[in-house]
Amino acid sequence: MKTISISEMEMRNWTALHHEYAVEGVTPRKNAYLNNTIKKLWGGNLVPLMAPKNSRGRYAQATITCPTRAATGYLELGINSQSLPFRNTDAIENILCLEGPIEIKLGPKLEESVVLNRFDMLSIAVDVMHQIINIGQQTAKMVSVLNSGSDSHYPIVFNSQYRDSTFSIETLNKASVSFDNEVGQVFSREKIEASITRFAELVPYKNSLSSKSGIPPAATELLTASSVYPLIIPDGHIGRSQYAPLKGLPGLYMAIAECTPSDGPLPHAHYDSQESFFVLDGDWDITWGYEDEFRIPVKPYDLVAMPDQVMRSFKNTGKNKGWLFVIIQGQEKMSDIVAYSPEVGKIVEERYGADVIHAYQKVNITFDAERC
Repeated sequence: MKTISISEMEMRNWTALHHEYAVEGVTPRKNAYLNNTIKKLWGGNLVPLMAPKNSRGRYAQATITCPTRAATGYLELGINSQSLPFRNTDAIENILCLEGPIEIKLGPKLEESVVLNRFDMLSIAVDVMHQIINIGQQTAKMVSVLNSGSDSHYPIVFNSQYRDSTFSIETLNKASVSFDNEVGQVFSREKIEASITRFAELVPYKNSLSSKSGIPPAATELLTASSVYPLIIPDGHIGRSQYAPLKGLPGLYMAIAECTPSDGPLPHAHYDSQESFFVLDGDWDITWGYEDEFRIPVKPYDLVAMPDQVMRSFKNTGKNKGWLFVIIQGQEKMSDIVAYSPEVGKIVEERYGADVIHAYQKVNITFDAERC
C-alpha cells in the first residue's frame, strides 16, 4: 500500500488544541456563530471540532475537516446547567462522558434516565428526545459524535415552547435548528441498556482476536496499543473490532485506546479512513511519517486527525496509564484496512508464524505499507 507524507505545517490543519478551542472570546474563531442563542439551547459552551467540508449544523465551521457521515463536537456544562430537550431527526448521537457525572433523560416525556460517568458512552437513536444535565459538583465535559447520511446537515429539533424571540434566525439556520411540537420516538429501557458502553466493562479486541481467530494477544500488543476497546462499529463491519458492543451506521468506528507508560502502536497507515485521536487522559506524542519523523505533544482534550495513507503512531509519554478516544471515519463501505511495513510483518511471522499473518489479513490488517 502506498503511503503519503504531510509536513508539520500541514498538520496544523488537522489539529485542535483544547487550550485554544475551549476558550470563549478567542479571535479569530472558526465557530463564530457560537453565541447566546446556542448557549441557551445547549446550556453551555458547544464547540465544533470535526465536520465534513461545507456542511451545516451545529458542528459546521469546525477546526478539522472529516469525511461525510459523521461530525464531532465538544460540550461543557457548568454546575446545575443543562441543555434544553432536543432530538436529532436523521442522526445517531453518541455521547462520551469526559468529566461527570452527567444525566441524560430520554423519551417522549423524558421518562427514562441514564447516568454516565467518566468514559461511559450512550448511543442515542434517531428522533429520540433527550436532555443532557450536569448532576455533578464540577463542570461536566463530553464529546458528541453524530452519525448520519452522507448528505446530512444534522438537523436538530427543539420543542416550540422553548422558542425565544431573542434567538437569531441566522444562527438557527446555520445550526440547522428548528422547533415543533412533536415528541419523537420511544426509546425503550431495553434498547437504552443495549446502547450503553460502560468503561469498566469494556473488552479489548486482542481478547476477541485470540478467541475467535487464534491470534496471540502478545502479537496484537506488539502492533497496537496495550489494549484497544471497541465501542461502536458500522453494522456488518468485518475487521479487528467486529465484536464491538454497539453497531451503528456506515462511516464511523470508535474505540478507546489504553497505553502503559512509554507504550504505543508501531507505525501504520489506514487505507481508506481518517483516524482521529482525542486525548482522554495523560500526556502523549502523536507521531507521523514512515519512521515517526514528526511528532505533536498533546494533553487531555487535544485532538489530532490523520488523513488516510499517512503512517502514524502514538506514545504515552506520561508516568501513568493513559487513554485516547479514537474516531475512525470513512465512506459508505470503508474497509478500514490497516497496513504496517513489510519489516514488521517479518518480525510477526518470525515470532508467531505465517498462520498469524494470514489471520490478520482476514481482519484487514496487512504488512505492505510502502515508503512514500
